[in-house]
Amino acid sequence: MPELVMFISSFSARLMSSSFSHQRLYRPGIVASKNQRIANAHDRSRPLLEVIQTMPGATVPEMVRALNVAGHRAARGGPITHNAVTRALGRIGQVPLVAPRSSRTTKSRKNIRARAKRYEVFRTPAYCYELLFDRHPEWFTGRGFDPAAGDGRMIREIIRRGNPGPHVVNDIREEERPALIGCGEVTIGDYLSMVDPPACDYMITNPPFTKAVEFVQKARTHVSGPICILQSTRWQSTQKRSEWLRTAGLAQVLNLPRRPQWEVDSGEQVRNNVMDFAWYVFLPGYCRRPEMDWLIESDPI
Repeated sequence: MPELVMFISSFSARLMSSSFSHQRLYRPGIVASKNQRIANAHDRSRPLLEVIQTMPGATVPEMVRALNVAGHRAARGGPITHNAVTRALGRIGQVPLVAPRSSRTTKSRKNIRARAKRYEVFRTPAYCYELLFDRHPEWFTGRGFDPAAGDGRMIREIIRRGNPGPHVVNDIREEERPALIGCGEVTIGDYLSMVDPPACDYMITNPPFTKAVEFVQKARTHVSGPICILQSTRWQSTQKRSEWLRTAGLAQVLNLPRRPQWEVDSGEQVRNNVMDFAWYVFLPGYCRRPEMDWLIESDPI
């Protein structure tokens, strides 16, 4: 056994020595080959670099465009590419200038801000709430309340259908006060900051997306009947909100088959809405799973 161990050790030592000597034998050739490839690459890119150096301050896309228009070709005969220019600049230690790219998200946000600045206020089209009133007129009896009333069009439609109230309408913008005359008691201010909100039989509103949960929670303290809020269908899709909705008394989710085309004071319609909407109806004391349905225009009243 000792002789076998000594033989294996001796054999391993000779093998390792042979391996190292094999690497040392071929390493200079590998290094020389690599250096030669680098030198050849420099030679091929030298004509390209001479042209690039005449365009100080130009971005990579501008260089690519100018080189191809001038008829220059890459080392292998193809068109000049973004990577070819970038590698050439890297060989002379220059950092390529790249023009900032505007993403679709940034452009979309700019468009949204531009529309909001232009229109200031988006109005809920009659199509959204008339279907709800047709389906469940029994919900909208007694004293109604809209804490984000805008011009009061939803409460005004309830009055037109035969329920004179007295109702309560509120909006955060003082500019809405003249439009709210005739809808009942008018208040101006932040609903969530109201110290003594009015006792009402039902609430219907289109609240801000980020404050919808707070609107429902506050409404449950002073509204004795249905709480109907208009929100996008994705409003129910987060983990935290989903857990809350299961215990908040959500009784029905009534989907709108058509996407709302928000109206603005100029009479235009914002047609590029990409979100689906639904009415979320909360009932006091409701503890079962919510029902879901669609507000189809052809349904009988």
